[in-house]
Amino acid sequence: MRNQRLLKKIIYFLMTSLTVFMVTVTHAAAQQLPFYWDNINVIIDVQTNGDMLVTETQKYVFTADYNTERYRYIPLSKVDEIKDVTVQENNQIIPSSTGIENNELWIRWQHRLKAPESHTFVIKYRVVGGLQLDGENTQVYWKAIAAGRKAPVNTGKVTVKLPDALSGKVLSFTNFGAAAVPRQVDPKTFEFVASQPIPPEQELEVQIAFPQVILNIPQPGWQQTGNQSQTASGTGNFFLDIFLMIVLFIAAMTFPIWISLLYLILLTIYIYLITFCFRCKKFTLDKNRQVISTATPKTKGKDKVIYHCNNCGYHHEKIVVTTYIDPSSDGGGGGGGGGGGGGGGGGGGGGGGGGGGGGGG
Repeated sequence: MRNQRLLKKIIYFLMTSLTVFMVTVTHAAAQQLPFYWDNINVIIDVQTNGDMLVTETQKYVFTADYNTERYRYIPLSKVDEIKDVTVQENNQIIPSSTGIENNELWIRWQHRLKAPESHTFVIKYRVVGGLQLDGENTQVYWKAIAAGRKAPVNTGKVTVKLPDALSGKVLSFTNFGAAAVPRQVDPKTFEFVASQPIPPEQELEVQIAFPQVILNIPQPGWQQTGNQSQTASGTGNFFLDIFLMIVLFIAAMTFPIWISLLYLILLTIYIYLITFCFRCKKFTLDKNRQVISTATPKTKGKDKVIYHCNNCGYHHEKIVVTTYIDPSSDGGGGGGGGGGGGGGGGGGGGGGGGGGGGGGG
């Protein structure tokens, strides 16, 4: 009888905790802001040295009085440097400030406001080390319209201009996140036009691949460092997952029925959480794994782990190293695995997620 009361208390506590957690992580603070973006147009002009000259034209429409400070955040995890930042309005450079916080470059500026009215700002900056190397290919891989917004964008367009040396040499071009129509304007110009308004917390990311030997750009510093840390992180998370499941299984087989019930509840929560996207706060994250090269007794293999959110379009890819497992062995270690999902950048490696992104307001 005493055990039954204890079991009921445990179940009640777990279910209450689970309910509170679900409400917390899925609750969207849908506060209606008194502004929106009529359009965001981004031009990415790729230079022969691998730099990208980015021009963002953002038209704000204010429907009521609001604060007069605007900002733009750009993650630095997948670039070597961002410099030469300017902000313009009405073809004139206006005062702005920049800084780095939490591995993001922030750009801030102020303006007059007497709503209702609109303001169009042009933000320009140079991205150093923003192109990614993926095997024998180089990629323009950029989150041009950021997800970190709390207001919608009515229309969005991204234009990528390549150097003359890449004219007609592009291998592929595609986009992720918000629905968009990609098209090739000419042999070295590509456009990605959003096919519908882009809601808050959703991004438009573009990817263009071309042979690495043409520009012969060295691998950026962040990607060289990221290859090592990314592999270690992916392998560690994989073995942590396996260890957790083994411990829970042993506990369930060893201890009384209430422990077995606890195991099932925790396992259910765990399986549910691995589908949680930390960017849009919804359980819509998919994880897939592709074998790039198989491990042998003499060489290590490589797998590509892909995370994609079916709601906000978050997309991240990482390369993990796998080790050979002798089929005749009773035990032995497994291969490296993927890290946790959610809204984060992570290092480069072949086919890593795009740079850029961040937010604005």
